[in-house]
Amino acid sequence: MNLLFPHRLVLMVAAMLLSIFVVGQNSLDSLEASANRAVGEEKLDLLLQLSENYLKINPDRTLDFGLQVLVQAKKLGKPLQEAQALWIMGKANFKIANLENALRYYNRALGQFEKFNMREEQVNILIGLSEVYENAPNPEMALVFLDRAYSLAVQLKDNNLQTTVLMNLGQTHIKKGSYRNAIVQYNRILQIVGDVNLTDEKKTIKTSCYGKIGLSYKNLGEFQQSREAYEKASRLAKSFGDSSEYGKAQREIALSFYLVQKMDSSMIYYTKALNISSSLKDSLEILNALQGIGDVNFEIGKYDQAKYYFNRQLIIAEQIKNVDGIVTSLVKISRCYYVSGDYPTSSTYLNRALAIAKSKNLTSTAADVYKYLSLISESEGRYRDALAFYKSWADIRDSIYNEEGGEKLAKLQILYDISQKERENEILRQGSEIQKLQISKNRYQSIILISVAVTLFVLIIFLAFLYQSKHKEVRKQKEAEQRIVEINKELERRMILEIKKQEKQQQLLSQKSKLESLGTLAAGIAHEINQPLGGISMGLDNILLKINDKNYTDSYLKEKISSLFNNVDRIKRIIDHIRIFSRTQKPNALERVDVNEVISSALLMVNAQYQTHNVIIETKLSKGECTIIGDKFKLEQVVLNLLSNAKHAADEKDRQHCDENYQKRIVVKSWISDQNVCFSVWDNGIGIHPDILEKIYDPFFTTKNEEKGTGLGLSIAYGFIKDILGEIRVESNIGEFTNFEIIIPKQ
Repeated sequence: MNLLFPHRLVLMVAAMLLSIFVVGQNSLDSLEASANRAVGEEKLDLLLQLSENYLKINPDRTLDFGLQVLVQAKKLGKPLQEAQALWIMGKANFKIANLENALRYYNRALGQFEKFNMREEQVNILIGLSEVYENAPNPEMALVFLDRAYSLAVQLKDNNLQTTVLMNLGQTHIKKGSYRNAIVQYNRILQIVGDVNLTDEKKTIKTSCYGKIGLSYKNLGEFQQSREAYEKASRLAKSFGDSSEYGKAQREIALSFYLVQKMDSSMIYYTKALNISSSLKDSLEILNALQGIGDVNFEIGKYDQAKYYFNRQLIIAEQIKNVDGIVTSLVKISRCYYVSGDYPTSSTYLNRALAIAKSKNLTSTAADVYKYLSLISESEGRYRDALAFYKSWADIRDSIYNEEGGEKLAKLQILYDISQKERENEILRQGSEIQKLQISKNRYQSIILISVAVTLFVLIIFLAFLYQSKHKEVRKQKEAEQRIVEINKELERRMILEIKKQEKQQQLLSQKSKLESLGTLAAGIAHEINQPLGGISMGLDNILLKINDKNYTDSYLKEKISSLFNNVDRIKRIIDHIRIFSRTQKPNALERVDVNEVISSALLMVNAQYQTHNVIIETKLSKGECTIIGDKFKLEQVVLNLLSNAKHAADEKDRQHCDENYQKRIVVKSWISDQNVCFSVWDNGIGIHPDILEKIYDPFFTTKNEEKGTGLGLSIAYGFIKDILGEIRVESNIGEFTNFEIIIPKQ
């Protein structure tokens, strides 16, 4: 009956888990059915719920539902649900380790929430972005986003949000090795939580902070400060009955005393930690406490006591199959036997540890074991074994193959050679006796060989049977793995094709927008080319007149021909600029770009046309260095799109109001602000209605006639500015003005 009980208990637990899973799945199926029946905003909300519910159990399904919400929200004009879908898709991509897509969706969602000024959501997305960069790994960028999140949380005066962000900041600094910065963050949390009206949740937060502070001080080697922090954590955990955290804090205090060689105090706290973990039946903490007590006894020379605790550690580690605990306890028991002079027993434990380390690929542990085995073999006079073990240690630990290692190898080699010579002499002396014994040995050997042959034959048959059955299993497994590999390759191929298709479409849209800009600016370009052409024509006429009159000199001809070549070069530069601007640019062609130079190039192409339409262009460009990292021609396309929209707005106002006193004006400015380069395009045109202000960056959205625009200009401009970590802002009053402001980081 007792033997059947555990099996029944396992079956009952499995049945309960299965029923919970079935109920949960039925709930999701019911929610999905409701979403399929619903329409409009209700459908969007239900799909968002499904996305959140599937996030932990099936991120791919989350992406499917998120994409549905994204498409439907676009059609229904629901930007808030669109932003929520982008956020969820960012989390799902992070879950499946698609970091590039996670960054893209998080950034798009962040932009949407910034429009709605939803700062709490911005904080959570910034935390998500920091997690992506932390996994990249790029802790510097992770800290940048966390700092932004903390600033927003402070503005919101939300203590819970501030605490969450600071926890992430502290953890990131610890991973980066910036322990003092980590201590600063955790102290900030302690200030926020305070010491008054502490709930259990706040006490848990404070306990965790003191623990992290103690860990940071320990890594800095400041053991007294570390112990003080752990003592505070210990008192807090005890005050609200968290025995697990209390026991861990006691163990860390014991370790602090151990590191400064205060063994009596260390023993007291390790004993407390052992009693607490034993009462909680926390096997891992029991292992740590037993190891600590064993270490203390070893340091004070009580080797039998140390062996007792290390053996207890070994038994528990084997029960819970904790490989690190097993190997550590075996090595420590071996050390106890070694210092006691029992080298064979010490070797036995080390060989057990070595076998486990090799089977589990614990390379560093195996190296340490080899080193201990070398010391024991040397102590026993087994110099050949000592040499072999030392060579194995040296092979694994190439980094410690130094002069000391070389001297050690040489010493062991000499000792081995000496022992080998002595053994050869002993063999020669015993040669005669060996010959006598050899005859009797041969009889026994023949019997043993026959027995061994029969045993091997039986063993081979048994192994052949095992091999055949195992081979079948391996073949089936390989076939299954091959099918999975083929499916993965096909999925990867499809994904690559889809990405290339999207990139090509994006380039085509960008190229179309460029060509539209060139078509609009054709008159201005023609004017720019006609000016030098006129100069060439007049110069040639003058030369012909001088030749006919035979009234010319060599210096006159050189001067005129030089002038003609200058005009030809001017035409050539204009045509080269247009050719380079209009061709398809390579993606991510980033270089150092002078914003003032780009603005001047754009104005060069539109000045003549805008003068023809009575548009006054004023420029107020910064005299300082306005350089950024970006794509020169994409930035020029942004400027041209903004100038084109400004001219269209001014023309529309002139057409609608017919005011003789109205003068169409466009003002282009550039300036430097902190670490950013900024420029703006202002016009006194018709303005943008507030109802459509949020849609102006959507692809194909336009208020112009079909022959005047496709709605791609601002969408492409917005995408490029975001790609270089910039920001685009718009301010407009109906019938008065519109001002587009671009802010781009210098680096």
